[in-house]
Amino acid sequence: MQIYEAISFQNIVDSGGSTYPWRVMVVDKDKQQREFLVKMFTERQLSQQHAIAKELFGNVLAREFDLPTPEAGLINFSDIFIEHQLNKEAKDKLSQKSKGLKFGCEWVNGMQIADPNNLKSYLKEYDLATVFAFDNFVLNLDRGGFRNKPNLLINDENFLLIDHEQLFYFADDVNAFHNAVITDFNNDVWNYQAEKHLFYPFLKNLSPKIKKDIFGTFWHYLKNLNVNTLDTTALFLTNHNISIGNYNLIKEYMIEIKSKPDKFCNLLIQKIA
Repeated sequence: MQIYEAISFQNIVDSGGSTYPWRVMVVDKDKQQREFLVKMFTERQLSQQHAIAKELFGNVLAREFDLPTPEAGLINFSDIFIEHQLNKEAKDKLSQKSKGLKFGCEWVNGMQIADPNNLKSYLKEYDLATVFAFDNFVLNLDRGGFRNKPNLLINDENFLLIDHEQLFYFADDVNAFHNAVITDFNNDVWNYQAEKHLFYPFLKNLSPKIKKDIFGTFWHYLKNLNVNTLDTTALFLTNHNISIGNYNLIKEYMIEIKSKPDKFCNLLIQKIA
């Protein structure tokens, strides 16, 4: 995890959802210039929803399941950058957002938002199943969901998962000490609204024979998951005064789900039965 320094403002991406991300040129720790998509959240989104932490947690965990996602990190807007690189519109928008470090991920040329009606033309069945299972695992409410956003970039050869600010909703309350999701899981109840997921219709229409083993790839990664994989990111964020929510509950949850991969995958099969 690293902090990138913003050096030039490109434009505001009006089609980028409610956060209206910016395309910004940054320099990395090796002084190499790279183009990033920077998302800016409000104080409320950071203090109550822990949006930056969730974006980075989702990014790190996706890689643990061998799911492609853009390079991500924190972006610093210096006073010089703000004063000399931003136009009046950008300065006005920035004034409405939280101060301090921003979340950003690398801009990948040639990728476009996936067409929900044409997913199987560029995604294999095991891709659909693994992403669906991953989103269940992290309790991602925003790939499809109520706002019908794919949050998936594609080209002719690959795909990228983006936008993970709505994960682990049970960890929003930093004073909570009991995780109802774990209790429900141990009682064979899985409350994730799977039918709203982008891939649900495709998985639902698979034959019973295929469904039986469709989550095999995900099962393998879950069984071998390093449950400490987010520790470094959590410490990095804390050291930079960025809220990480109830991280102890997130770890407790991951440990419990990892310990019972068969149970978790069977609950997923029931969701698409």
